Amino acid sequence: MFTYHKDSRCHWFSSLNCDNYSEFRLVGALMGLAVYNSITLDIRFPPCCYKKLLSPPIVPSDQNTPVGIGSVTIDDLCQVMPELAHGLKELLAYEGNVEEDFYSTFQVFQEEFGVIKCYNLKPGGDKIPVTNQNRKEYVQLYVDFLLNKSIYKQFAAFYHGFHSVCASYALMLLRPEEVEILVCGSPELDMHALQKHTQYDGYQKTDVTVRHFWEVVLEFPLELQKKLLHFATGSDRVPVGGMADLNFKISKSEASTDWLPVGHTCFNQLCLPPYKTKKELKEKLTIGISNAEGFGLE
Repeated sequence: MFTYHKDSRCHWFSSLNCDNYSEFRLVGALMGLAVYNSITLDIRFPPCCYKKLLSPPIVPSDQNTPVGIGSVTIDDLCQVMPELAHGLKELLAYEGNVEEDFYSTFQVFQEEFGVIKCYNLKPGGDKIPVTNQNRKEYVQLYVDFLLNKSIYKQFAAFYHGFHSVCASYALMLLRPEEVEILVCGSPELDMHALQKHTQYDGYQKTDVTVRHFWEVVLEFPLELQKKLLHFATGSDRVPVGGMADLNFKISKSEASTDWLPVGHTCFNQLCLPPYKTKKELKEKLTIGISNAEGFGLE
């Protein structure tokens, strides 16, 4: 259903044709339910996905009206397929003879189940050479094909699934980046705010172990702070309502201090043994959060 792009570290819709697009509608509905219930998802769609979700922001009454077709540019493609976008930018900046040196036509070639298929970007595209004069049109049609036309049915089902749960005129007031924050949370971490709103079970905030914990965490670089948040909550992002909405809890573990900390992502809970020294706590915590794989799924 989705293709993971390692360069951009995000997922995008597969352009492969299928007989049933209901699964895309289901994924959209699940994402809408998460937004409705203020649940942050550890999901990576590129920003243009949220631009398309607001195209239009209200589901048209006429079911034949196209949905999910955003105004996309090469910068949007760069967020999904940076290498391909870089190649297209090189084509636009090329100072030589594009027609003779690239020998391209208005076509796109894609591999589908081991078979190379070609698609015309415009009527008669296989007979139209790409030149210095028409290369901007070629690049725009190429980008539009990849981000809109080739995945139209998949994204339309996803769009209708999302809006079946989140249909609201309030969406008209939101920008794409704000919808992304509703889905994924904010990437801005305020660990002092997390410390202020943390709950304790078996510990008091004045206990030595707790004081050592916050000293270590506040000294962590941003990368390790994100790993800690992901380890304990399942996401390295913050809900729209801020750290207070995480309901983060530190519980005292009765396990041996030889053990590593344990995270319960369903409850946003960190089980922390009563390590005797700050050095030991830092060592065990760093090992734990740096080697956690969750369910082992990418």
